Amino acid sequence: MKVLTGVSGMMRAALIRQRSALQQAILCALLVFVPSLLRLVIEPQPAVMPFLAFWPTVLIAALLLEQGFAMLAVFGSFAVAQWLFAGSIMGIAWHGRPLVSLLVGAACVVLVMGMAIVARTTVRELDAVNRQQDTFNRELRHRCRNLLSIIQALSARGPRAENPLDFFREFSHRLDSLAKASDLLRIGTEAEGHLPELIERTIGPFGQGSRIRLSGTPCTVPEPSCIPLIMAVHELCTNAIKHGALSDPAGWVDLRWFLAPDGDRLYLLWKESGGPLVSPPAHQGTGSHLLRAQPGLEAVDLMFDPRGVWCEMLIVGARACTAAEAA
Repeated sequence: MKVLTGVSGMMRAALIRQRSALQQAILCALLVFVPSLLRLVIEPQPAVMPFLAFWPTVLIAALLLEQGFAMLAVFGSFAVAQWLFAGSIMGIAWHGRPLVSLLVGAACVVLVMGMAIVARTTVRELDAVNRQQDTFNRELRHRCRNLLSIIQALSARGPRAENPLDFFREFSHRLDSLAKASDLLRIGTEAEGHLPELIERTIGPFGQGSRIRLSGTPCTVPEPSCIPLIMAVHELCTNAIKHGALSDPAGWVDLRWFLAPDGDRLYLLWKESGGPLVSPPAHQGTGSHLLRAQPGLEAVDLMFDPRGVWCEMLIVGARACTAAEAA
């Protein structure tokens, strides 16, 4: 059983391996040369079935080579066999029994190659599915660890409340916002977040419409930065509705972002205007920890300007969207 398992593993590895054009050309030459040499050594002048030694060539070529090189190996082996054992490549009889034999042989070649190609394609597709599943599982474990770390931080650092009921309500609100942030990220199918979609879906539940003005070029945010960014924007929206510009019907928020000339650093600026006069908070709550530099947010600068809060964030690893992604 172990021997069969080992052989099966070797065959599977051979089927899924991607070979360069040079490697395929060398293998193609060997598939023509080796059977010819074996046939000459075993029976230099075969009385019957001169092509017998070349049937493995058909199977191996279809399994290991791309279609063009496989066809080259098959026709090359046929030409060499005809030349060595039938006297001339041009001496093929195109009538009677020789023609029937040729047609049957060609049909067998097509059948063997077709089955071998289907087997190779199936094995490669299964291998791709398995590798994708492994990637999804690793990403899922990574996401779970990150979420647990955030929950632990939320519970350890706040919220500050005068009684257990207030604590429960505020902590539940934090967990709800975290759940909504996680819903914006789809495991495996999209490792990166896209702006402006990520921010639009984050601020959507607040129902502020045009009072939060977004501007910036379409770009992608690396996966480790997505949840910290979502949580930070969610916190800024919450504070603006409670105490800032969005608490006044005349207030509004400008949220702009741009990529630095190096194309890797993304700057986001949140600026409130038209609201009540701003003063720094009396104490640091959970929200203050969401608006600090952390893994995924390399820098956060939060200022309580009397005319309106503004916050600048830096993300490293962003990139401009391609035309297809922006469409």
